[in-house]
Amino acid sequence: MPMWLRGVICKYKFRFVLYAVLLMTIADYSLVSLRAQGVDQFTALLKQGFALHQQARFTEAIPVLERARQLEPNDYFANLLLGIDLLRTGRPMESLPRLELAVRVRPAEDIPEGYLGEANATLGRYAQAAIHYRNAVVRSHNGESALEAWADYALERFHQIGEELRASSTGIATVRRLQAAAKLRGSMSCVASIPTLERRLADEGLAHPTPQSADTAYRLSVCYAVEAGKVETQLDKIAKDGAAIHLLRGDVLLRLNGDAMAAQGEYKQAIALRPGDPSLMERLASAQLIAGDMDAAKQSAQAALALDPHRREAMRTLAAQAMINRDYEQALPWLEKLADQSPADRMVQVQLGRALAQTGHPAEALMHLAPALAAGYPDEKGALHALLARVYRELGRDADAANAAATARRLSDAFQNGNKNATGESEYENE
Repeated sequence: MPMWLRGVICKYKFRFVLYAVLLMTIADYSLVSLRAQGVDQFTALLKQGFALHQQARFTEAIPVLERARQLEPNDYFANLLLGIDLLRTGRPMESLPRLELAVRVRPAEDIPEGYLGEANATLGRYAQAAIHYRNAVVRSHNGESALEAWADYALERFHQIGEELRASSTGIATVRRLQAAAKLRGSMSCVASIPTLERRLADEGLAHPTPQSADTAYRLSVCYAVEAGKVETQLDKIAKDGAAIHLLRGDVLLRLNGDAMAAQGEYKQAIALRPGDPSLMERLASAQLIAGDMDAAKQSAQAALALDPHRREAMRTLAAQAMINRDYEQALPWLEKLADQSPADRMVQVQLGRALAQTGHPAEALMHLAPALAAGYPDEKGALHALLARVYRELGRDADAANAAATARRLSDAFQNGNKNATGESEYENE
């Protein structure tokens, strides 16, 4: 199997097993199914769609696989491949029914459950995502690939919640509490159900955190940190090459502890054990970016994309680097691809809005900035509302510009006053 193909099917190691299984099964189809009248066309379409899928030509594969599915609506592989390719081309909502059918056809398989977790996470359906990732772990009998995927999701969700909490003083206090707790992961315990807490948090909201929603966010984040710790222990026992352990340790250092330098060391050890893995290269790029090593981050991200042109985190790194350097034209294509692939990601929408505003596209910028800010995207210092006011002015919407400017001033004043009044302690720091 060519090295670049390792990242084609999924960002998790499901791709290795799936590739072999599909290849053998489709080969069997070609020997057996051709005997049945009408099935030969289905087999030919499935093989053609799979060939396009192998080459990461997902957009071209979709209509071919859809024609195959119409001939055999309940075929496991036609639905699974179609679901994966829809997900890879930024159509997670359309991927759901295909992946769900694959689960119904083969309820013991873990592979479609993992992709359902990814699709629901992309859509911001975090309770459902957690259920599917856990189902994948159970159905794989604690397989290494499924465990890695579950830990990756848990750590990313921990990071996301922390970012949302930073929008208010109530949330910042909770972040400090989490930072202290993250250092004591081994002694933490929490019996609450993650899906239950996710649903509760969705109802309470984090746009303007209350003590109640902040407490829910804290408990949920602790649960995710505990789960990541459990996976680390499990992988330590079953990992075959050691790369999985170094990967998880790097993720913990980066996302829970914010130690980008130490994370780089773990990722480099993982790469030495598993060279040519794009998921490891893009993780290293993220850590290098956070550590401020821009050139190395760009090189690692480009290396990841050379292996697999659909790596989202590598695109994020290149977009972030360009934004930091104020090279907005360079950032635009990466942000547009990310927005297409992850329509529920408000951070991508905001960054795309910023880049469009800075490159003379106020109307397009407004389409991305306004909804994200209205939905509660963090703007602690008021800078994004100030940019929104500028966009409104450029479009001749003076009343909306005045309102946005007033909000920007209020947020800025609150931030400055909060800094003046801060003592460096919070109500949780003495716990």
